[in-house]
Amino acid sequence: MRTLICATLFMALPAIAEPLVIAHRGASAVAPENTVASIREALRLGAKVIEFDVRTTSDEEMVLFHDDELSRLVGRPDTIETLDWATVQTLDVGKWFSKGSFIGEAVPRFADAVKLVLDAGATPLIEHKTGDAADYARVIRSLAATDRVIVQSFDWKFLAALRQEIPEVKIGALGSKEFDEEKYTTLSGLRPDWVAWKQTDFLETDVPKVRTLGAKLALWTVNDPDIATLWLKRGADGIITDVPDVIGNVVKRIEAE
Repeated sequence: MRTLICATLFMALPAIAEPLVIAHRGASAVAPENTVASIREALRLGAKVIEFDVRTTSDEEMVLFHDDELSRLVGRPDTIETLDWATVQTLDVGKWFSKGSFIGEAVPRFADAVKLVLDAGATPLIEHKTGDAADYARVIRSLAATDRVIVQSFDWKFLAALRQEIPEVKIGALGSKEFDEEKYTTLSGLRPDWVAWKQTDFLETDVPKVRTLGAKLALWTVNDPDIATLWLKRGADGIITDVPDVIGNVVKRIEAE
């Protein structure tokens, strides 16, 4: 069996299946994204890496939410950043979800989500949406989790700032569109542990470029087993997916070959 990811990147983290199956916003195909229900479902399905998005309220509480606005999930035009924590606690982010009954599902706090994942023996993959590096560092340190999490962002300046705050934390550079020379040069200076690229924008010829950075490669968001199989055989180290059970079966099949 061909080893698709070396364990070095994650030597300080809990045991992780190789290659990585990353539950996108939890198991977001079967439970409302970025909720306790979604995280628990991802854990139940066997995911060892749980990705979730983090935003900061107007009074600096860090919470799980993806979108810039609340309209898609909550049906109001506000943003997390314009509301205080007391108001955010009243939001129902489960009633929109049509598969099952999740009415009353609340917005989780960042610290609670990290603890939930760690206590289950899995690894939090924290995606920064808004908030300062110092605030992320403060929460991660308070949980004694500096060597037990991965923090990723499309904002590569944020990642550089976070590395200044806590050099030991694993960082992941998110990207999309062409993996061009300008992006490669920027990443060469950042030296991320992890590069996670939009699958439809990434080329097989880009894989060696990521390797020269000394980084691992993940593709997002892949729910099709055939596409996941293709990329794992091309050398991807991880697949970010809404259906971790489906992609987990792909990994098992490849490992058995």
